[in-house]
Amino acid sequence: MSLYLDRYAWPSELFPEYQPPENLSMIVVIPCFKEPDLIGALDALNACTAPANQVLIIVVINEPETCSHETKKCNEQTLTTLESYRSNYPLLISYQKLPDKKAGVGLARKIGMDEAIRIFRKVGNDGAIICFDADCRCDTNYLDEIELIYSNPETQSGIVFYEHQLHRENHDAIIDYELYLRYYIDALRFAKFPYAHQTLGSCITVRASMYEKVGGMNTRKAGEDFYFLNKTIPHGGFVEINTTTIRPSDRVSDRVPFGTGKAVNELLTNDGNYEVYHPNTFEDLRLFFAKFDSFWNEDEWKLPMTLTTFLGDDWHNQISDIKSQVNSIEAFRKRFFHWFDAFRILKFVHFCRDEFYQNVELGEALDWLRTKHFFLKGSKESYLVQLRYLDRST
Repeated sequence: MSLYLDRYAWPSELFPEYQPPENLSMIVVIPCFKEPDLIGALDALNACTAPANQVLIIVVINEPETCSHETKKCNEQTLTTLESYRSNYPLLISYQKLPDKKAGVGLARKIGMDEAIRIFRKVGNDGAIICFDADCRCDTNYLDEIELIYSNPETQSGIVFYEHQLHRENHDAIIDYELYLRYYIDALRFAKFPYAHQTLGSCITVRASMYEKVGGMNTRKAGEDFYFLNKTIPHGGFVEINTTTIRPSDRVSDRVPFGTGKAVNELLTNDGNYEVYHPNTFEDLRLFFAKFDSFWNEDEWKLPMTLTTFLGDDWHNQISDIKSQVNSIEAFRKRFFHWFDAFRILKFVHFCRDEFYQNVELGEALDWLRTKHFFLKGSKESYLVQLRYLDRST
């Protein structure tokens, strides 16, 4: 019996007749909405070297109940193409019409990941669920490296290292966008936030038992990856899988309110002037987190004005309340960062942008970051190459 499957999972079992092999250890879940190049993603996975009886691929073709004729035609063409596709790994395909109010990548991921739970339970394996997108590519050792990481029973979730595809058409725009993603996480690492990790949906991996423990994937139309990992990472056993690479697409898209496709589209229309959060925001966060020991050992604290204004008059009581619930600094740390988590940090960053520090041009932010990480001055593409190297080595 599974409380998660009984109460919180997508109610319909997709493949009740499927009998998985006993040593199944990885299930790749691919949401597919109006995707013209799913075959390219499947070819990349099928070029991997992991044993076929350890891997299963689930594709969830999805569309809103009242989708456009163009979307429906594209999805039907994808389904027709898949019927003749020869996969090295078992391939299960589901075509889902989703309620208009909830239709989106979050629900599509959830449907596929919930089905992965059902399939793992058939053979009693606590394997890895691997998120992949229908326009991604990956290294040939991708599945092998994930299997190696999850062979350690302490691994509960992880993020695969990513590098966006750099095609000539959107070359400058995707460089700016990936630089922004890396700047934000590296700035949080400078601030000493312990859960500073990338949160791209196509990079997520999670052990089946952990997926159930945190209540499964949410059904947001966008940002489902950020909220899922914000729940998962603090439980421990999180790993950055830097020995292989997934390559998300750089294509333009308007399918979701934010994300890579949306950002690339905006960058292509704003003459390359990309602005990001001001470095002072992260300097203030660093001062805040540097006082952690004093929060535990003392009763009076002084913070930057940005923090005191953001937290309001009751922040002293909040910290005192957290202290009253624990008897060690380790327990205090866990509860403190459960309160001041990645979501609260994002709210603080937006607050600083709106009330204190205007956004700055990306190049200015990178020059600040360069002084913290000591990489060489150069072009934006040079910065990206260096940040990729540094992030993979972290």
